[in-house]
Amino acid sequence: MVYYFKAKFDDDFDVKEYSIYMGRDKVENDPLIKHSHPKDLWFHVDKVSSAHLYLELSDEQRLKKFQDLIIPSSILDQIGQLTKNNSIKGNKMPNATIIYTTVDNLISDGSMDIGTVTFSNPKLVKRINVGKKDNMIINKLNKTKTEISTDEFINNRQGEKIEFERKKKEHQRMIQNQEKELAKQYQSQRKAKDDPYGELFTEENMHASNNLTISENYEDDFM
Repeated sequence: MVYYFKAKFDDDFDVKEYSIYMGRDKVENDPLIKHSHPKDLWFHVDKVSSAHLYLELSDEQRLKKFQDLIIPSSILDQIGQLTKNNSIKGNKMPNATIIYTTVDNLISDGSMDIGTVTFSNPKLVKRINVGKKDNMIINKLNKTKTEISTDEFINNRQGEKIEFERKKKEHQRMIQNQEKELAKQYQSQRKAKDDPYGELFTEENMHASNNLTISENYEDDFM
């Protein structure tokens, strides 16, 4: 089973919501790592055993680099509390460090114990500090708790990944078109700087100038 929680925060304009999910036990950690969206975030208590928690991101956030990603502090507080609460050792600690990174930065293979992971790039791991247990946060999250089967989770993720890849390609094409347009503008500005009179002698301007001259001469004949 996969458990879902809803974390909310107020951004002064609207109340927004994030989905947090976790497996029922360590056996389900591997399928969640394998099938979670590669750009969603994975959370764990540092250096002690704990549940693996995941934070779903929007498509816009998934397109950002991890280094540039900004998660509201309220959301980090909530998922940090929930992660600490789902660690037997961590929950007893007055302060715990929670580590998080993108799913695609995780390494988990058959040679490791169930639920054990390492990182492709340890530099792409961020940390947050969580103090004593905040029962208000935990109780509020637990009230939103729902569950789905692991098979349903996997099916949902497969469709989501296909849709994201389509949007990602569209985004890349848009960026490429913008870069081409900027390159054209740069070349045009550079040409104008090198030859400030160049545009005065384009075929269109010369044609307009000739028509004007003919018209003026024609009028002079009748004056």
